[in-house]
Amino acid sequence: MNVMLKTAGLSVLASGLIACGGDENQDAAVPQNYHNITTHLQGTVFDAVTGARISNESLKVLLVQGDKYRTAKLNKEYAGDYFIQDIPTSTENNVTFRMEATATGYQPVIASVDFNADTNNLQDKNAWRMGNFYLYPLGVSAADMTVSVTYNGEKIEGAAVQLQPNTNGNTLTADSINVIAPNNGFQGAITATTDVEGNAVFSGDALVLGGRYQVQILPMSYKGIELGQPTAVNVNIGTSTIHQRVAMVDIVPGNNDGLYVAQASNEDDNAINSNGTLTLKLSRPVSIVNESFASAALTNATTAVLDTNSQGSEVTVTLSADGLTLTLQPNFITNPVNFNGNNSGTADNAMYITYSNLFVRLQDSDTTELYNVLNLVDTSGLTVSGRVNVTVAF
Repeated sequence: MNVMLKTAGLSVLASGLIACGGDENQDAAVPQNYHNITTHLQGTVFDAVTGARISNESLKVLLVQGDKYRTAKLNKEYAGDYFIQDIPTSTENNVTFRMEATATGYQPVIASVDFNADTNNLQDKNAWRMGNFYLYPLGVSAADMTVSVTYNGEKIEGAAVQLQPNTNGNTLTADSINVIAPNNGFQGAITATTDVEGNAVFSGDALVLGGRYQVQILPMSYKGIELGQPTAVNVNIGTSTIHQRVAMVDIVPGNNDGLYVAQASNEDDNAINSNGTLTLKLSRPVSIVNESFASAALTNATTAVLDTNSQGSEVTVTLSADGLTLTLQPNFITNPVNFNGNNSGTADNAMYITYSNLFVRLQDSDTTELYNVLNLVDTSGLTVSGRVNVTVAF
């Protein structure tokens, strides 16, 4: 949010400020323009909820001017009043400073501030401007905020939840005038982790009434499923529901249970695997359902012959102890013959093997649904291939 402060021939563009305390230091680190225009800035720091002047002894207004940190002068007789003089002012919209307003027990206001001057009808070298700051008290009438995280109705424990302050969207409850508004991006997030019930609780003592926050759930792995937050959720303390529910979604292509092929040994379509083995790493642990259903077939075979004496005898399927890696190994009665330059009549020319019908169930799920592994998708969303190139073309 930008605040434009104008007078004849001069304007000050403020995109946000923050208050700090002390004696004003006039040492300037940024060379002024050739017009030698400066701005004197004064105002008051208020409580954003009650509208009262902040008399807190920790109050400080700071202007960061190059490598100089200029502390504004505070008026001891009029609580909250500050003054800082001789601020370099640009005629080419190229001077930006950071300002901060802080006080113990309040959310800081931090912003970048542009001081610009219009040289048309320019008469004065100095301009006097007013800008008021409104600081939000922490924990005042702010209820605890609870964020519940789920996936397919299941409560997720261990999710990292952040409340990112969005100070530019804070809601003032006090009357205001000449507001110098804060900018987003200067505040650190408040973090919490979901418990066994999937809840992350943020104490109202760390929140501000009227404060705007964005609820962010960091990407995570849950039962082998990569989850992400589908859309951002913004809340205003005091007006938004104090119990927010976020349903996570798969961020990697897969079926409804998050099962997909994370890695396959035949990802390179041109690769040759002379033993015909196919290895597939899955996203979630599975159990094989009737290994005899698995089948294999040869294409372009001249000499090689698979064992087809019984159902499923042409392939051996093994599953790793963790249930994540499947290995399909062909059973040859006659092994493939590679071309050696002189055996074109017997060599297997560009022969490949195609696997199919490998069924599994999830180990850690209530569902009893069968999945054909060779109909699953990979991380790019494409259906995994059951083809393995065994011999080269000649």
